[in-house]
Amino acid sequence: MFGFNVNRLKPNLKMAVHRIAIVKNKKTNEALAQRREVARLLGDGKEEKARIRVEGIIRDDFTMEGYEILELLCELLAERANLLKTEPDCPYDMREAVCTLIWSASRTEIPELVEVKKQLTKKYGRDFEAAAIRNVDRCVNERVIQKLSVHPPSAFLVINYMQEIAKEFKVDWEPDEVQVVDPLAPIPAPTARFERLRKRQDRHDQDNNSFTF
Repeated sequence: MFGFNVNRLKPNLKMAVHRIAIVKNKKTNEALAQRREVARLLGDGKEEKARIRVEGIIRDDFTMEGYEILELLCELLAERANLLKTEPDCPYDMREAVCTLIWSASRTEIPELVEVKKQLTKKYGRDFEAAAIRNVDRCVNERVIQKLSVHPPSAFLVINYMQEIAKEFKVDWEPDEVQVVDPLAPIPAPTARFERLRKRQDRHDQDNNSFTF
C-alpha cells in the first residue's frame, strides 16, 4: 500500500476548488429559475407546492454556503501542503481544516475530496480519520456541519423565504395566521446566498428596464 503523497493531495485540493466553483455557478443559475417558479406557484395559489420547492431552495443555499467554506479550506491546505508533508503530526492550526475536509468527503458532490480524504488518512492514520468523522473534540468546523446537515429547514425560515420571493417578484401573498407557530419569535433572516441571488436578480431587472436614448 502506497503512503501519503503530497503530489496527489495538492492537485486534488486545487481541482476541488475548481469543482466547487462550477457547482456553485450551476446551482446559482438553477436557484434563479426555482425562485421564479415559486413566485408563479404563489401567484396561482399553489402554496403547498411552493413550500416544497422552497425547502429545496433552502437546502441548496445551505449546501452552497458550506461549499464556500470548504473552498477556502482547500485553498488553505493547498498553500500549506508542503508543511503537512514535513510535519509528522497535524499542525494545531491546521487541525480544523484537515478534520473538516475528512468529515465532508462523503457529504458532498465533490469527488476530489474523496482522494483528499484518502491522502490525509494515509498521512495521519485511521484513528485520526475516525476522530474527524465522529467530530471528536469538535474538531470539525461547526458552520460546515450546520450547512451540510440533512435536517429539514424550520417552518419560520420556509415562510420567510416565501415572503421574500413573493416580494422580489411582486406577488401579492402573505402566510395565513395559522402558519405562524409563534408570532413572537423572530423570523430568521434569509441566507447570505439568498441575498446575493436577489441582488443579482435586481441587477438583471434593471438591465432589462434600461433604455438607451
